[in-house]
Amino acid sequence: MRWSRRAQRRSIEGTLLIWSTVWCAVVLCLFTAVFMVSYAATSMVGQKRVMELEMATLLGQGADRLAEETVTTTWDRYAAATDSVIRLTDADGNVLFQIMGPVFTGTVVDEIASRVPMPAQGPDFAKPHWSYPYAWRDQNGYHRVLALTEGVRFENGGYGQLSIFTLLDPIRQAALHMLAVFVVLDAAVIALFAVGMRVLIERGFRPLARLMAGIQQVEWRKAGRLSFSDLPPELMSLQESVNQMLDRIDVAMDDQRRFVADASHELRTPLTIIAGHANLLRRWGRDNPHVWEPAVRNIVLEVGRLQRLVDELLALSNLDQLDELPVGGGMGQAEMDEMFARLRDDALLLRPDLEIEVSVHLTRGGRVAIQPDRLRQVLVGLVDNAMRHTPQGGWIRLMAREESTTARITVSDNGEGIPEDVLPHVFERFYRGEAARREGQGAGLGLAISKQVVERYRGQIYVRSAVGKGTTVVIVLPLVGQGRVSGG
Repeated sequence: MRWSRRAQRRSIEGTLLIWSTVWCAVVLCLFTAVFMVSYAATSMVGQKRVMELEMATLLGQGADRLAEETVTTTWDRYAAATDSVIRLTDADGNVLFQIMGPVFTGTVVDEIASRVPMPAQGPDFAKPHWSYPYAWRDQNGYHRVLALTEGVRFENGGYGQLSIFTLLDPIRQAALHMLAVFVVLDAAVIALFAVGMRVLIERGFRPLARLMAGIQQVEWRKAGRLSFSDLPPELMSLQESVNQMLDRIDVAMDDQRRFVADASHELRTPLTIIAGHANLLRRWGRDNPHVWEPAVRNIVLEVGRLQRLVDELLALSNLDQLDELPVGGGMGQAEMDEMFARLRDDALLLRPDLEIEVSVHLTRGGRVAIQPDRLRQVLVGLVDNAMRHTPQGGWIRLMAREESTTARITVSDNGEGIPEDVLPHVFERFYRGEAARREGQGAGLGLAISKQVVERYRGQIYVRSAVGKGTTVVIVLPLVGQGRVSGG
């Protein structure tokens, strides 16, 4: 746990330095290991060549002559210089000739010879045989033997075995010396690499440090943007991303401030009205029904308005927290017909002077990907807007039809229309046109909620309108099983 906390606190520079140095050490260790294996193999090949030449010299002299030789001064010197044993035995294992270096003892040589069997008679009898028959440790250290044996035939028809046993101590000592040299060199290279990497990392991170300092200044000033021109391409891209993020933060903060201001304004108006009527009741309305009846009625109306406003704000807040809303089974022809008929009947109760037309055209298997309650929530608001802005004797058309992988739902009227400068803002929160503000209608959240709902069902909503001709609100929703709606 303590190590993990330290690792979390370690800087990027420190992490890069550590891991690059570790990688350098791993590479050097692998190189050293490969080199040492190659060096040992090459040394062993050289040793075997020397022993093969020694065997060829002995065989060239002749096994019979070697068995009869009594003066072995030359071979004694050779055996002493090379830490070798030359041994000639007959078929019964009797020693006919033997010389050995000072490291070997008679007991050790007999032990080695016992582990090297006589070659079997056959075509491979006179071929050389290599083995590592024995290793031992004495006061001089660890010793290992390489044995070369070859079958020989004597002039009297007998046969025997000529053996050369050589210590591998020189090869091992040379390899250890070479390894010590490489360890020192590797340590020096790793140290130099770490120092060089630290310098390079510090130089490489200087632009990033400058960029971070700039980000901190921008954060405190809440103005301006990063404008370094001599950064590497990667950091230039990061600088651009940071500037874009700051732009989005500014936009979000502006939206939040505007939202708070608009919400405060919408809440203050009914609260002011309620406070005014409450003061009237307190001063003159206790025994005067002409005062307290309208005052109570207005207070109830404003409380209802406040309740609707709070409900709409809560609905927007809940929608903002969701990426998508559950579809369920969607809505088919029958469900859409029933909903549209109820909307028409409800609208005619409020505005019997209007001509309201509804129509639904879906295929037998087509189902709109939205829950009925959510669609009704959207359409009620749109039909209500259409009724409020359509003059007496006008018409409203509520239609739905299937188009390939989507369903297009439209709410049209021949009302007063929306001015061109207002049209881009109709889906903004708390935005109301001049007529709506003048008449005190709503809080400007209805279309914003409708847009949120439709988009949470992977759909789109937009408005077409002309002043004096009417307005059409278009909702495009995917069918069940289809992807997100694209296009406009």
